[in-house]
Amino acid sequence: MLLNQNKRFLSKSARERIFETAVKMFANNELSSVSAEDIALEADVNTNAVIRHFGSKELLYLNVIECIAIMLQSSLISFQTHYYRAKQSFEYTSEEEYRNFLIFWFEKFIKISVKSILEEIKINNFMHKIVFKEYISPTAGFDVLYNNFLKQWFDQFDEFIFGISTNKDIYKNRIRTHALYGQILIFTIGYTIFGTRTGSKEQNIKNETIDSISDVVLEHTRYIIDGIS
Repeated sequence: MLLNQNKRFLSKSARERIFETAVKMFANNELSSVSAEDIALEADVNTNAVIRHFGSKELLYLNVIECIAIMLQSSLISFQTHYYRAKQSFEYTSEEEYRNFLIFWFEKFIKISVKSILEEIKINNFMHKIVFKEYISPTAGFDVLYNNFLKQWFDQFDEFIFGISTNKDIYKNRIRTHALYGQILIFTIGYTIFGTRTGSKEQNIKNETIDSISDVVLEHTRYIIDGIS
């Protein structure tokens, strides 16, 4: 099995091997402790290949961050396409009716957000680790992640929170946005601990587990909605 995996890895182009190796090494180590030479050795290429394809270790890291942001952004774009189409055609006769419309789509947004993140963990937990590390200890990569994904995600959260809330205090509503983001982050990261405690491996995450976690996050979201609507 391991031999077959090695054969598949070595059959890939040098650029692909460098990128895949970098993702794993950046996820499992501090950025400062990973060198271009380390990546080249693991990817079975010479150091010049890393420089030729990506310019430097730092630029390679930013490339990894940008790819993660684009990957995460796809589910957001898909949601917004359907949401804004529904919003454009929605006709309401009262503020309460409009608030209920927003609550419906907000809950949908929460479930899609949680599921998309967990689905990515199921496929590749290394990328999720990098996102978590950037959120806790930002580097130059955080600006790339923020501008290419997080800002749009936070703006979407804000639209729902501000639209639902009867209290238009900007500061408090922004805190609620970040509190919800924190809940999603904690619950998705918490799967690793949950898997350890139950004896299951994180790469074997099951669809029913994804559904259960998204349901719990949604329950907590409803407490916030009840408090602001």
